[in-house]
This record gives sequence, C-alpha cells and structure tokens, in this order.
Amino acid sequence: MKLKAGIILLLLIAAINISAQTKSVSQKVNEEEAVSNESYPIDARPILERLEKKFATEISSALSKKTVNPTAWNFKVGDKYSWQSFDLRTGQNNLQYSVSSTCRAVGKNSYIFVEDSSWVDINKKVNQAVVDSVLYAFETKTPNSSQGIYNTNISTFGATSLTYDSKIIILIHNIRDDYKGSGGYVAGYFWAYAESKNNAHIYYLDSNPLPFLKTDGTIDLGGLYTGMGTTAHEFQHMIHYNYHPNQETFFNEAWSLVAEVVCGYGLYSQSGTQGYSNNTNRYLLNWNRNDATDVLKDYSRAARFSLYLYEQFGADILKKFLLSVKNGDEAFDYDVFPKLGTTRRFADVLADWFVANYVNDKSVDSKLGYTYSPLVTVNPLGVDIAGSAFFEDAIYKAAAKYISFTAGKNLTINFNSITASAIKVKAIKIGSSAPQVVDVAMNTNVNFSDFGTSYNKITFIIYHNEINSIASGPFTFTCTVSGTAVNVTQEIKYDATEPVGILTHTVGDTLAVHFDGVAGMKLDSIKVALRQAGSVSGGIYQFTGVSRPSPLGKKLAVPITVTSNIATRPGVPYPIPWSNWAKLDLRSKNIDATNSFVVAFTAGEYVANDATKDNRIMITEMLDMNEGYHSYTYLNKPSSGTPNWYYISSANGIYLYLIRAYVSNGITDVSEPIEIIPSSFTLSQNYPNPFNPSTVISYQLPKQSRVQIKIYDAIGNEIRSLIDEEKSAGKYNILWDSRNNYGTRVSSGVYFYKITADGFAQTKKMILMK
Repeated sequence: MKLKAGIILLLLIAAINISAQTKSVSQKVNEEEAVSNESYPIDARPILERLEKKFATEISSALSKKTVNPTAWNFKVGDKYSWQSFDLRTGQNNLQYSVSSTCRAVGKNSYIFVEDSSWVDINKKVNQAVVDSVLYAFETKTPNSSQGIYNTNISTFGATSLTYDSKIIILIHNIRDDYKGSGGYVAGYFWAYAESKNNAHIYYLDSNPLPFLKTDGTIDLGGLYTGMGTTAHEFQHMIHYNYHPNQETFFNEAWSLVAEVVCGYGLYSQSGTQGYSNNTNRYLLNWNRNDATDVLKDYSRAARFSLYLYEQFGADILKKFLLSVKNGDEAFDYDVFPKLGTTRRFADVLADWFVANYVNDKSVDSKLGYTYSPLVTVNPLGVDIAGSAFFEDAIYKAAAKYISFTAGKNLTINFNSITASAIKVKAIKIGSSAPQVVDVAMNTNVNFSDFGTSYNKITFIIYHNEINSIASGPFTFTCTVSGTAVNVTQEIKYDATEPVGILTHTVGDTLAVHFDGVAGMKLDSIKVALRQAGSVSGGIYQFTGVSRPSPLGKKLAVPITVTSNIATRPGVPYPIPWSNWAKLDLRSKNIDATNSFVVAFTAGEYVANDATKDNRIMITEMLDMNEGYHSYTYLNKPSSGTPNWYYISSANGIYLYLIRAYVSNGITDVSEPIEIIPSSFTLSQNYPNPFNPSTVISYQLPKQSRVQIKIYDAIGNEIRSLIDEEKSAGKYNILWDSRNNYGTRVSSGVYFYKITADGFAQTKKMILMK
C-alpha cells in the first residue's frame, strides 16, 4: 500500500522568461487541487480482518473445506466468467457478490479479467491498453528487472502453492469500498478466503478510480507505477500465505513492502507526519489495526527495516525466513541467521539499523548505510547547550530516539536510568572527516572535549534492542548536559534543482512556501531568488497545517519586503548557481521557528526590466513527492473553477518557489548567520532514478575546486560533459536532460556519471528508462 497525492487538473499558463532581449515563451502547466480533494490508496488488510471477525463462521468453514479444481481453467481471450468479489464498505451485510467479467488477456502465468461494466464504459475506465500494460508488468518486465512481477517475486521469496490452475487470475473491477470520488480507496488486495470461494488463485485490482492504470506514470505521481506496485505487494502476500498462513503482521507486510522495492516500484514514504523519519520511538513490531492513519507509521517502519535486511543479507534472508519453522522474530536467531552463516543476531542487526538510519554511509561501515537512494534520514531532536540543561524522556521496546547537538563546545553528558541495562546509547560524531560511532556509558559523566573543534555535531542514539526481553517498557531516562554555547544557523530549503523560469501571475495571487519548524530555534532570515532588480512584498505567518481554506495562520511579521538591486538581469541559460538571491534579516522580529511557518508574497504588476514594477520569484521543480508539498499558490483568477489555493504541477513533480529560510538558536556571539560549508567531497545518487527524460545530479565541495562531471555509457564511452569549471565551496545540483554532447537524446539503458575534483573521484550508476 502506498500513499500518493491525487491529481485534479485545471490549466494555467506559465511564462518562462528567456532574456531581457527576447519575448517570453508560454508553457502550459497544471493546477493541482489541494488536500481536500485527494484520492489515495488505503490498506485493505484492516478491512479484511474486520470481515473475518464479522463472518468468522462462514469464512472458517470455507477455508477448512477448500476444494481444488482438478483441471486447468484454460481460459481464452473473450471467455466470460462470474467471479466472487467482496463488499468492503463499512456496515455491509452481504459478504460477497458476483462480478460478471470477460477474459481480456492470457499470459504464461496469468489470466486478466475485466468486469464487464468497467470495460470502456461512459468514463472509459478500462481499455485494452490498460490490460496490456498490466500484463506486461506482471509477466515481462518491471522497472528493476528484466522479469515481470511474477518471476521477480518467485525468485526473491519462493514459490506460491499453485493447487488450483497454474495461472493466477487478476480481476480488474470496481472494488466496493467507501470511496466516493475523493479520499481513500482500496487499490487492490489478495485474500485467502477469496481463493477458496473462487477455486482459483485470484488477486483484485481496482478500476475506480482508474487514472493510475491508464497512464504510464512516474515514481512520484503514481500512474501504472502505483497500480503495479500494489500488485507486487499483494502477490508477495499470496506467496507468504503458502509458507506461513498465520505469520505475524509486521513481517508479512514488511516482506510485501520490500517486494515493491525489489520489483522497482519504490520505497514506502519515509517522511511526513506518518513517516519513519519522524516516528523512530515506536516498538518495532507494533501494528495498529484500529487506526487507519496511525498504522501508516507501521508501514513506513516495516518498509525501511525489510529494505535494510534485504540490502544486508540479500534475497536469501527473505527466502529462509519464509522457510523457517519458527514464526516472527524468533525465526532469525533460531534458524535464519545460522543458515546465512553470520554471527550477527537480531539484537545486533537492530542496533546497526538504528545507526544506519542516521549515518547512512556504507563507507564508514557496510552495516551502517543503504544502497537505496534517495532515502530520508531520521529527524533528531535538536538541543542547545546553554550553560547546562536537563530533561527526562522515555524509550520504547525495540525502538530508538535521536538527540543532536550542533551548537557548542566541550560537551559533557550523562544519560541516567534505573533500567540502565535495558537502554543503550551511541554517539555519532560528525566533522570534517568520516563520522565516528562510539558507545556511551550509562549513569556516568561522559566528556566530548573534541565537540566544537574536531567535530561540529554530535547525535546521540538512545535505543533498546533486546526484542525478546520480558520488560515491555517504556524505559524512562534522564539526560544532563553542559558545555559552552555558540551560535548556529541552519538552512531550510526544499529546492533540489536550479531555476527553470517564473510563473505568470495575475495581480492578487499569493505565492507561499511553508517551512517545517525546528525545535528551540528562531527565524533568522529568508532568501528569495528574484528574476530581476526590484521588490516583492508579503509576510510571515504561522502554518495552519492545511492548504485549504488557507495555509496562512497568525501573522508573525506583516508586511515584509524583499528587494534585489542586481544591476544585470541574469540571462539564459541561467547561471549555476543562481546569482540573484535577495536576503531579508528577520532577527529583530523575534519569530519563534519551533512551529511550522509560511513565507508568502503577493503578486503585483510585473514588467520585464522595470525595477519600479513588482518583481517575480523564480521557480524550480520539486521532484521528491515523498517529502510532502511545501509550495502553495492562491489563484485570484484561475483559468477554471473558483479563486482558491492550488498546487502548480510540472511534468516531473510540482513547481516550488525558490524561497529559503534560515533559523538560529539566538546565541549572539556571532553577528551574522554562517551557512554551513560541506565537510567533504560528495557525489549523491541522481534523482529520480530510473528517469525519463531528465534527472538531477547533486554534489558538494568542501573547498574551491575545479569540477568535472561526465556521463558514460555502459561500455565506457563518454556521452556528455556536464561541467568542467572552477566552483567555490558549497552544494550544487546539475540537470542531465538525457542528451549527448551533440544535442541528441540517447537511448534507454544503464549510464554512469563520474565526478573529478581536486583529487577526488567517484562514479555512480543511473538508468534511463523510456
């Protein structure tokens, strides 16, 4: 199950400024309606469990008297059949109903049936192109494999028990759920009871809403990608049921979530209020069956943990777990790890996982990082040193909590607990060299004299990793910390690419970016990327938490004006990095940045090269939808519909206004905020990956260096030289549009990109998929 933003499309004209000497080029983009009209997949498992309780006698009887079809179905395209499906709506009294359908495709491993009422009806829900796309993904090829979902899952997890026909039924129909045009819908599901009622191995795929199956889709915006990711997930449940029909929910779901990754359909969201990055202090095996929203935290954690196991031990750990005579976590130490030939035990792996979720750097230790990219790191609690500090907290069983110190010198800390044997602490010291991981003794003063000198940041991981311990927690601890406080300024930004242009707005439109709060910090300043000389006016507001009726809450600083006096308006191609950033100092406003806030500007009349008129804020593309929406636009005169707040979507994601915020701890020993310079040369994994037709490559330099980045094909031929120039220290992004040095787009395949800078060289792989 994946949570994706629904898309309701209107039209807006976006003007991309070419230069002062040429005319603007108009480009159509989409207005994407806000959260109130979202459609998104929800988990069918709690609904099925509710039905199993309500109709327990009927279901138990059917499962105990399961019959087997002695011969294959031998369906052909055009054959008619009525399958039994199930009413998943709240308050239903009839468990199953009949679905009249027609076989629309036959593969080596599957029959695809489509409900007759969903076949090219008035809404054109399902057509042959949809069926062919589903068949291709299931039988032939996935984004990560030259095999389809069927063979990829079989080779990764093990065989399903084909006691019925050797081919699986995929029934595309309008699943009866509580979906009424918006909100959550069941995208698909597998249920053992459904097999017994149909005398077939059957999987259900939803046709309402169906846009996600009628488009090619992308990693970020859903499409067929979402529908087949659900198929990979549910087919693993079918395999899992063959080995462990009563498996613990956490591991059953974890294996299905990693099936999505193995097949190439992406990792379940790790950010936002329900993501693991913000919910680390939660019992590992917890599974909330009673709260449809809260359980999303469990999905996020299960996806991350199974990804770690898969990357550390390969597919063998997935297979051996299913083959184990033990159930749940007991299988690992009793059976799985010994057969894998490792001396690591579950407690060791869990401790390493907690560290890897923060460090995420395999060069430090292969156990302390991921290959999968991009992966959101966990969000630690930030604590200031102000002479001394004291706080009390608690850690849950098989869970972790992260606390970071980024401002100070000569840190002394004491973690104290009456259950000291249950709680463990590690410190991650970060500076100019590789991160260093050290154990921290409990109930004693531990001094870090190198904090503020060799290391400018220390993060403590307080964790419990004995999953079989009798005590269930939570385990209370106190922390006393002392040291010398210093000023620190932190940049908050959501842009990942250079400007792509500006949007044409009518007078009265509002452009806004909301920023996540940072505990204990104050708003120091903002920076805005402007198109030319001139000003924009607006204000700082508390974030309401929703896009509608308005993201703008209490006024924190209104009005504000940001002005650029740049003499020369940047031309095209835009300089990298963008040169026209205007800064506004907000220290005198004393704005608390602990809670989320919004920076918003009102659009006025704009005239190119006229500094007396309103300026324009540059836009970029936000490619990682898992990071959540941060850019909002109030359209005073939308091309259709009524004035309201919208997201403005682009071909690869959504447009984001280039506005950055800087927060500080308010210590006044430094008069100006210091933007943190990278501590090492780094080449990041491109994003998105796979991609079509463009991708972003990020890199960072700790000092001024001459930088070369080149693209090579699979046999080592140079395809494109992206950059070969002197760059100052900092973080950079560069776009590759899949063109070679001659301006021609290259074909699909595996490519490599290499950075060379001041003796540093690194190469990474990427996939262009058309």
